[in-house]
Amino acid sequence: MAGPRPSTARKPGRLRALGSCVLEIGYRHHHRWAMPVTPAGPSAEVVRSSLVKVLFFQHAANEFMSQLAETLGAAGITTAFVCFSETPDSGHGVTPAAEPYFLPMKSRLNPAALFRLRRLIDRFQPNIIYCSTALACFNSIIAQFPKKSSKLVFYRGAIRRPNWISPSDLLIFKSRWVDMFHCACSAVANSLCRAGVSPEKLFVFPAIGYSISQFSPQPLPANLEKRNARHRIGAVANYRKVKGLEYLVDALELLTCRGLDVELVIVGADKSHTLAQYVSKSPVASRVVLAGPIVPAWPVIRTFDCLTLPSLREGLNKTVIEAFACDVPVVATNVGGTPDVVIHGRNGLLVQPGNSAQLADAIEKVLTDVRLATKFKVEGKRVFQEKFEVSVVSSKYVELFRSVTT
Repeated sequence: MAGPRPSTARKPGRLRALGSCVLEIGYRHHHRWAMPVTPAGPSAEVVRSSLVKVLFFQHAANEFMSQLAETLGAAGITTAFVCFSETPDSGHGVTPAAEPYFLPMKSRLNPAALFRLRRLIDRFQPNIIYCSTALACFNSIIAQFPKKSSKLVFYRGAIRRPNWISPSDLLIFKSRWVDMFHCACSAVANSLCRAGVSPEKLFVFPAIGYSISQFSPQPLPANLEKRNARHRIGAVANYRKVKGLEYLVDALELLTCRGLDVELVIVGADKSHTLAQYVSKSPVASRVVLAGPIVPAWPVIRTFDCLTLPSLREGLNKTVIEAFACDVPVVATNVGGTPDVVIHGRNGLLVQPGNSAQLADAIEKVLTDVRLATKFKVEGKRVFQEKFEVSVVSSKYVELFRSVTT
């Protein structure tokens, strides 16, 4: 008979297998504590005998997990989610509907985390372990060592060369432990090919699906409710040199010199105050609003006449997806995964990175050509529906997991 539910203060482990069935397990003081199977779901025996079972490692909970689990369940795939963070991923503007198992995992070869991970694998007996981080992938390999009991899928969202000095990168990219690489965009896939990964082991599609209903209007911070200029352009990025925000500030100066009444809103952290110092020295400092981090950011994006992405290097930036959903035209640099979603002249404009003049020209076209801006809004929404809707992305996961098990 199950004991009382542990208090959240003790942070007990809980695993909920979602999809074709539901099962929960937990641990208290290192002893197994079994929860009764949810009445709405089949028995635990069905979980163990499911044809395909996926242990899904995510950084944090979000609503897409539940929606994905429903699609996978309908395809005969049972899914259990494991998160490293107990804080829900509010960056997507949704309330998490799936309650995942929480497994702290902060370093390689952590005995406690590896022990609990091994217990999870033994209990759930997954056909596939899906890892969204290199840390999770490395620990999943070690937890199974020396005998591989499950196939491994590793998600790669950033364009980054493997570090061949790192034990985790050597195991992930040079050994045969990883069966498939899930890439966020074609630029990531190309970078893995250059690192020696076979193209047959690459699957390309976005990691998270969205619903238009997520992007309904929400209250804005008081300092952003009212515009201070006719046009408002913006960017969403935590400051790093690679984000190219200085070029955007310079582009704003060019636009104002051409007689356009424009203000620039930048959403994101600037911990080093480097961007603030750069803006303070600009002639258009009074037209720049450094809004700081706002989560989720898309309510602010909705107020933009144009979203800009001036990055020097980029993967698949979710703010572009959010702009499409919010009917906001996009001007971005032609780098990384951006050309996968922004088709120049069709649903946005692409410019060369590090070129303020080109950036200003493209923004001016969007602000002054109403017909062009309307076209970008319509085509952007169409791309959102074709590539990033929940149902579309969920079906891609079904294809991925079926390809791994066949």
